[in-house]
Amino acid sequence: MIKINRTLILFLIVAIIIPAFSFMLSGCGKNVKENILPPDVYYQKALHDSQNKNYHGAAKNFKALIENYPSYRSTKKAELKLGDAYFLEGKYIEAQGAYLDFIHLHPRSKYAPFAMFYEAMSFYKRKEAVGRNQNPLKSAKTTFEKLISKYPYSKYAKKSFKYIRFIDIKLSENTFFTGLYYYNASLWKPAIYMFKTVLKQYGSKNVPIIPKTLYHIAICYKNIGNKKMEAHYMNILKKKYPKFNTF
Repeated sequence: MIKINRTLILFLIVAIIIPAFSFMLSGCGKNVKENILPPDVYYQKALHDSQNKNYHGAAKNFKALIENYPSYRSTKKAELKLGDAYFLEGKYIEAQGAYLDFIHLHPRSKYAPFAMFYEAMSFYKRKEAVGRNQNPLKSAKTTFEKLISKYPYSKYAKKSFKYIRFIDIKLSENTFFTGLYYYNASLWKPAIYMFKTVLKQYGSKNVPIIPKTLYHIAICYKNIGNKKMEAHYMNILKKKYPKFNTF
């Protein structure tokens, strides 16, 4: 008798709870579905937000369109504009990811050079002062160089050359700064190594720090008693940069 009652109770629990739970799930699904707006509404809201410099709202609506309507006619534009919204909001990590996603999804798009340029700019905007981590600048340079290689006739390739020049200047100054740290600590050999790294990596690019680097290498060799190498670098300095003032 006890077994029958337990079985009956279990049956009643299952019979009541499962339908109720199913009803709750169907109700939740209905509510979630009702909260999804038509695709064109998301797109127009995002454009309106962008025009009013509400980039956070624009990104939110572009992202909702992309996630809910991946095949909609305006979704491709939204994928690109999502990167723009993040970039203008100052969210450069998110912008870089959005532009990279666009390039991966649409490598043959006429907007691919634009996306790659602003992917590089998203790295560039995260640059740090001399003496700090320069990985964002290095990544920016790599991406600019990739753009030039892949889209050499694009107007964005021409713009990239200017940024690469500026990045080379900043990176050379950063390496020189490391050498100067050793120099000021009278650690002549490590200083020489860093100064020679500047010459090796940026000597052919004629960045402004080169004459100062040559001078400091010569002084390092002077301090370790190597007159031959001191004279060698001083001669290079005088020959290539006769107007450089050592005082």
